[in-house]
Amino acid sequence: MEEVIISSKGQIVIPKYMRDALGLKEGKKVLAVLDKNRLVLIPKPDNPVDELKRKGQELTLRGIRRDIKEE
Repeated sequence: MEEVIISSKGQIVIPKYMRDALGLKEGKKVLAVLDKNRLVLIPKPDNPVDELKRKGQELTLRGIRRDIKEE
């Protein structure tokens, strides 16, 4: 967990090691989500359709069945 300071303009600086780990470069967009009392920043995919396809492949029926059996 990292402490950051909010500027008078409401800006924060994301620590470099976090930007590097997420591949965040200047001009990259992130999505801001308010989750109860937490602010969550999610890197916006360059191509949302490709990202949904990739996520869909992870959620195959076979994978869901495997997860159920493991429970």
